[in-house]
Amino acid sequence: MTPPQQFLADTFFRISSLDVLGVLDILLVVLVIFSLLLMLRRSRAASLIRGMTILVLALLVVTILLPLPAFDWVVRMFLFVVLVTTPILLQPELRRLLENLGRSAGLSRSVRQTTAESVVPQLLRTLENLSTTKTGMLLALEGSDSLQDVMHTGVPIHGRVSAELLQTIFFNKTPLHDGAVIIRGDQVMAAGCLLPLTEQPLPGRRRYGTRHRAAVGLSEKSDAFVLIVSEETGLIAVARHNRLHPCQEISAIRQQLYEFYAGDSETDGGFSWRGLWAGVHGLFANDRHRSWMENFLSLAGLLTLSVLFALAAWSFAIEQTNPTERPVFEDVPLRLENIPDGLVLMNKPQATVAIQVQAAADVLQTLDQDSFQVTASLAGLEDGIHQVAVNGKVSVTNARIINLDPAVINVELVKMVTITMPVTVELTDQTLSSAYQMVESPTALPASVTVTGPELLVSQVIQVQATLALNNTSSSLQEIRPLRPLDLDGKEVSGVTLNPAQAQVSLLITRKQNAREVGVRALTEGPPPDGYWLSRLSVIPANVTLQGDTAVLREIGSFVDTLPVNIRQATGPYTEITALNLPDGVEAIDSNGQPVRSVTVTAEISPRSGDISLTRRVEIFNAPPNLAITIAPEEVDLLLSGPLPMLHAIAATPGLVRVYIDASDLRRGQRVELTPVVVYPVELSVQLVPATISVTTK
Repeated sequence: MTPPQQFLADTFFRISSLDVLGVLDILLVVLVIFSLLLMLRRSRAASLIRGMTILVLALLVVTILLPLPAFDWVVRMFLFVVLVTTPILLQPELRRLLENLGRSAGLSRSVRQTTAESVVPQLLRTLENLSTTKTGMLLALEGSDSLQDVMHTGVPIHGRVSAELLQTIFFNKTPLHDGAVIIRGDQVMAAGCLLPLTEQPLPGRRRYGTRHRAAVGLSEKSDAFVLIVSEETGLIAVARHNRLHPCQEISAIRQQLYEFYAGDSETDGGFSWRGLWAGVHGLFANDRHRSWMENFLSLAGLLTLSVLFALAAWSFAIEQTNPTERPVFEDVPLRLENIPDGLVLMNKPQATVAIQVQAAADVLQTLDQDSFQVTASLAGLEDGIHQVAVNGKVSVTNARIINLDPAVINVELVKMVTITMPVTVELTDQTLSSAYQMVESPTALPASVTVTGPELLVSQVIQVQATLALNNTSSSLQEIRPLRPLDLDGKEVSGVTLNPAQAQVSLLITRKQNAREVGVRALTEGPPPDGYWLSRLSVIPANVTLQGDTAVLREIGSFVDTLPVNIRQATGPYTEITALNLPDGVEAIDSNGQPVRSVTVTAEISPRSGDISLTRRVEIFNAPPNLAITIAPEEVDLLLSGPLPMLHAIAATPGLVRVYIDASDLRRGQRVELTPVVVYPVELSVQLVPATISVTTK
């Protein structure tokens, strides 16, 4: 969209959202511009304004209809130049307009009376003298309609009206006596002017000359008051409003002149309320020099131009103070409405949309995602795939949604069906102690549920299943378990609804009469070797089920023992397979129902811990030749901690622990503190006292 097109769109948007104050604002601007155009239409500026208006409108039409970036830029520069140069070009008219406005403000009636008092006597004296001498005269007093074009055909005078000046102009020996004199207010504007000739027949039987035909012709084109003195007869005539009034007496002419000045504006394109009312009143005055339609079209065109200028000025001012913006609001929730009964959505449409909104800057500050309501109505749709339009509403009246993304969504509707299916229970973990048994198959309450959903999905459901895990339980189970609709491959079917979605699953478990579950206890024989202890003892399996005579089973406690495991010589991890010490007639079985003839006993024989204190001389390794090394102290104390067998070995073999320093890096004349290196078995931890020794070299 080009800038002119955007400006035009913004203008229409603002007009559509006008309130009472906005309408009043525009009407006042229209009134001001209309008044200014009425005041300027009698000046040369009127033609200039018309030409500039036509040119600007033509350029705007081209830029709005055609996307021409370079031409748009030229038009913007041209409009800027027009805006700057217009006051300069209209400087004389504007100055005269302001002067006349100042003179006419509250004083128009007194000014007209003053003009009439100064002009009418001079005109009457001129008429009397020229009529007596039979000197021809053609004189036009300008009314509301401008005679500027007629003035251009003559010689400018710009002198105050006086009988002497007028008689001099019309003296038959002067070059200007054959033309017409134009008077505006109390000024003689031009002489020797050419007037248009009428083509209609003049009243009366006598034949009128060119002066009379020209006077009537001017009265047909304007509301001027035209005075004629016949050169042949000296008779005075008046032409006004398309009519010629011959043989006028001086007293009658005096009355008509005063009425003319009392009813029309004398200012030079200036403003008067009477002149303004006269322009409007001309629409209904059938006896004026123009027809009703001509006056209507003239003022209608002027009013239309005023409205266009007012709208342009108002839009420009509003755009500068409160510009129209078009932001985009993302992630606005989309709600589906009016889903037909018996149908359900098969797909999942887009949940959010992006909205581009047009609003003034002050209105945008009040908008957020909650200000919009975006819906898509599915009313009247049948099963199948459809494209549905997205509709948006905004809670603020002065904002308008101009774009929705996406504007259309695809939905697939399918028929909704409901079927009833039984509930099956599957045991996911059937681990059960051999001493217990399931009395019957697990049951579900309710035994059947309804499956509701799209017809295509419901047809895929072949069973409704609840799962139950035994987990080696020893009591009956009763749990609330969720239900799952499954297809032929055992996969859960999504998109359908189960009613109810849960069921109570029950399983009755009882203890067998000739069986008893007991723990297995491992027995050991003999103490561990010296310096070791039994840190851990375990047996696999830890539990077994005993089967046999019920009376014998009652005599057995909670444990059954293994045969003793000899650990006298065992160290570290020790494993041995041994048999159970069972009474006669009793059999042990595992959780899978298999006979248990032996078990695995694992013993951890760990060494005991202890401490030992030693004193060792510090040895010197890698000493350079001819280097005397003195250390202090020469012996250090060691505290060793660890397994007792290792400590006993050190006591028996002292060479397992040694202390030394490496002298390969020492130089003559040094005195340094070094940390000795201790060699000891890795199973032990050592503490050195002192931690460092002093080494001196010579």
